Amino acid sequence: MMVNIMNRAIALSETLRTHVESHYPLLYLVTFEENKADSLIREFGVGRKILEWNMAGGIVDFASKHPLSSYCDLSSALETFSSMELDNHFLVIKDAHLALLDNPLSVARLKALANKLIHDDTTLATVFLVSNQVLVPPELEKFITLFELPLPNEQEIRAIIVDHAGLYDITVSDHDLSALTLAFRGLSEHEIRHLLNRGYQQDGNIDKDDLALVYSEKEQIVKKSGILDMIPRHESIDSIGGLEQLKAWLRQKAKVLADLPGAQAFGVDAPKGVMIVGMPGCGKSLAAKAAATLFELPLLRLDIGSLLGKYVGESEGNMRRALKLAEAVSPCVLWIDELEKAFVGIAGGNNGSEVAIRLFGHFLTWMQEKSGAVFVLATANDISALPPELLRKGRFDEIFYVDFPVPDERKAIFRIHLEKRNQRLTDIDYAQLAAKTDGFTGADIEAVVKETIEQAFVGDKAALTTERILCVIEATDPLKIVMKDKVQEYEAKFKNLHIKKAS
Repeated sequence: MMVNIMNRAIALSETLRTHVESHYPLLYLVTFEENKADSLIREFGVGRKILEWNMAGGIVDFASKHPLSSYCDLSSALETFSSMELDNHFLVIKDAHLALLDNPLSVARLKALANKLIHDDTTLATVFLVSNQVLVPPELEKFITLFELPLPNEQEIRAIIVDHAGLYDITVSDHDLSALTLAFRGLSEHEIRHLLNRGYQQDGNIDKDDLALVYSEKEQIVKKSGILDMIPRHESIDSIGGLEQLKAWLRQKAKVLADLPGAQAFGVDAPKGVMIVGMPGCGKSLAAKAAATLFELPLLRLDIGSLLGKYVGESEGNMRRALKLAEAVSPCVLWIDELEKAFVGIAGGNNGSEVAIRLFGHFLTWMQEKSGAVFVLATANDISALPPELLRKGRFDEIFYVDFPVPDERKAIFRIHLEKRNQRLTDIDYAQLAAKTDGFTGADIEAVVKETIEQAFVGDKAALTTERILCVIEATDPLKIVMKDKVQEYEAKFKNLHIKKAS
């Protein structure tokens, strides 16, 4: 394993070295670990003069980080660099995405410096842009070469765990090693060793009992990112009335995810995800929350609309960050609600917006190539608004259609919501309630139950009866009536699609 780690590091180092020796002017290193970027630059910067600019200190000595002059902003630093005799220099710019954002003067001066490095034979230097995210101004695209410094892969994580356990003379079982390796995916070596230290200090051992620490750390990562929401898991699979085929399918996937290394060793592919389409209020969002509980995984929600930015490339950069973050905290469930709104205008060969098209392309590529244990659960009301490329086999493991609940499902939904509110009633005629709620969604039925209980409390605090519930039903206009035209439109579209029914 250590040989593979060394080989990967050597390959990256040699690729960077060849770009330096071929006089590429701007090399953009994307990493969350600045110390690794510094190590690489230091490795093949022997004998070169290395200067660094960062937002905290201005121009500093690369090795010591001590300021070399009074503080200056990036545009002033670039002016200084351009006026120097650059002979065998490395120039390092930290937090490049922040320094260049909305800063046209810095962009213009960096472009001028890049042109000087290319065309002036007396100038020999390479500029390294170091940042944890990509933001490339259009003016600099042809000058910049991107390199992503990868986080430890599974082989490297296993080696780190074994090495760290050896420091304490501890042997980690194969089962615990597999579980920890999967949980540590997406963390840096520093973060992994820090958590291993905490786990050992906690109970004198390194085993699967340390998983709670890992998930707590990952929750902090999500909260700090501001681009994904961590959704609390309160709903169980038993909170869903009906949808038996969908629930059976989810239970099967849960068994695979519970022992993913063993399943993959047996030849089972890691689950990609599921798309749930159909009528609003019929349990799609509830299924997302229940799936995460069933899988015993964190639930992350991605609002693609919130990723849109006002700068060129900002939206795509936010999308990359969001998906990388999901992989970083994997294994997890990534819930994308109302997916059709994110890619509106692309379906059916329409042009759509350029940003939506680029986001869609990046999302498709990620869905096809993602290596992390991210189970994508997408929900949509109008599948006809989605690009057909998203619906073909290989993107999602399955697509389910959720329709209005049938009588038996409506009975179950009434019972679930009454019991959820401490109304364990034995004399309710569920068959009569189901008969009177044809065309009601699960959300409609929940609203009826809530209103009935509130009326009973405010009135005489008497026990609920079938008659009282029926009175509320009579006064309720279900979704099928409120959105009659839209519901008929959806029904006509779904009728022509061959999608597996969730019920």
